Amino acid sequence: MGVLDIVVASGLTVLLLRALVLRLGYTLGSALLALVFGGLGLWRGLGPGPGWLLWQAVGLLTVTAGEFLLALRSGVGIPRTDVGEVRAQLLADCRSDEGRQQLTLAVAPWGAVMMDGVWRDTRRRDVVIVTGGCPVCLVEEVTAELAGPDAKALAAYRRDRVAGTNRMVVLSRRVGGWDAALERVRASARPFRQVGCPVHC
Repeated sequence: MGVLDIVVASGLTVLLLRALVLRLGYTLGSALLALVFGGLGLWRGLGPGPGWLLWQAVGLLTVTAGEFLLALRSGVGIPRTDVGEVRAQLLADCRSDEGRQQLTLAVAPWGAVMMDGVWRDTRRRDVVIVTGGCPVCLVEEVTAELAGPDAKALAAYRRDRVAGTNRMVVLSRRVGGWDAALERVRASARPFRQVGCPVHC
């Protein structure tokens, strides 16, 4: 087995582990790498290289196609709402006596805003794609409005984003105000980059 076959086998293994074990989710970069290494694996497996590379390549390309379809499906049917309207609705609900007791905000790597709400008797998840603004700015602005602009969780959220790690902001109602904390995201921790936002591009 030559050097090229070792590189291809290593790349296929790492990308399969990334998709199946680490479950880091679909990204354009990972899809391009999968296509490159999958193509090389098919070429080497069907041709001059070891035949088992073919099965690794087929497995990787199948997983990548499945991730692509899931990512595509997750963006279909999600409501698109003006960012100002979403912000106003969240703040009004959180400031109401009968409103949310807890609000978890997160921005998916592809830009949708996840809003998990806990009321006294109800739990609900809402997902929207915001228009007319930046979803990351929305999370930061709602957090600053409820927990205060100097909240430690807000500073940590911003610091982690700059470092390349996405987090969920958990806002909890307390007597006289709101507390903010961070949790790890359950899927891809890659932060969303908003084109056109001077802060989060």
